[in-house]
Amino acid sequence: MKIKTGDLVYRKQHRAFNTPHNYQIWLATDICSVDGRVRIVNIHNGNVVFYKPYMLLKIETEEV
Repeated sequence: MKIKTGDLVYRKQHRAFNTPHNYQIWLATDICSVDGRVRIVNIHNGNVVFYKPYMLLKIETEEV
């Protein structure tokens, strides 16, 4: 699934701890055109990190 700006995502963790409800929710704010990394912001505390798209799990939401 392709990550786009504005998507809510989880960071993938180790398979042994693969329960999404334990993760913090992140917002994809930017996608680097050079290497494809996605800048994500933690919606709880504002931390910013960069991840490759394959390291993220998109949260499916209903469109209004």
